[in-house]
Amino acid sequence: MEIELGPLSESQRYALLTQTIIPRPIAWVLTDNSLPGDARWNLAPFSFFNGIASDPPMVMFSVGSWDVSGKAKDTLVNIRKNSSFTIGIANQHQVKHVQQSAISLDHGVSETSKFGISVTSWQWPTPLIDGCRINFACTLSKEVKIEESSQILIFAKISKIWVADEAVSKDEKDRIVIDPEKVDPLLRLGGGKYGTLGSVMPMPQV
Repeated sequence: MEIELGPLSESQRYALLTQTIIPRPIAWVLTDNSLPGDARWNLAPFSFFNGIASDPPMVMFSVGSWDVSGKAKDTLVNIRKNSSFTIGIANQHQVKHVQQSAISLDHGVSETSKFGISVTSWQWPTPLIDGCRINFACTLSKEVKIEESSQILIFAKISKIWVADEAVSKDEKDRIVIDPEKVDPLLRLGGGKYGTLGSVMPMPQV
C-alpha cells in the first residue's frame, strides 16, 4: 500500500507517523514551574526524541506550542524561563505514570505531586526522576520553530548523565558499559501502545 501524505489531515498524518516510526524512545522531561512546594515540578513525556550529536553531547525533542486547551505548554514555558531541565528514560514499570503525566493540567498543578512520582535532588537545578535508570542533565541550546506547524524542536546540551549502579559496569579496557536490559527502556508505539526492549542481539563491530 502506498499512502500519499499530502491529502491527509494533520491528525491522520500524526496517527500514521506514530504507527510507522517505531519504536520511539521517550523523553520524560522534568522542568521547574518556578512555584513553591508541591507545585514546583512539571513532568511530561515526548516521543519525537533522540540523540543528535556526541561532540557536544546533544539531544532533541519536539514539543507542541500549545496544548489542547490552547494554552502554552508548561514544558516549553519553563525551559524558556529556566533553561535547565532533566530528561529521564522511563522503564516498563513506570508506564502508568508516563501516561498520566501526558494529561494536560492547569499550570501550577505538578504531575509529580498529583500522581505520586518521586524525585531526588542532585547536583543540578532540576532533580532526578526516581525509578528511571538513566537521567540526563540538560540545558537549552536553541529552539527551532517548524514552518507551517505548531511544533517546536528543542535542542539541548547534556552536561552529565546519571545511570543506576545496577545498569553500569566497565569492560577490560576500563570503558563504561551500560546494560540495556537493566535500563529496560519504555518505548512508544502508535495508537496508545507502548513497548519494551525485547531481544538484544550482540553483533561484531565493523
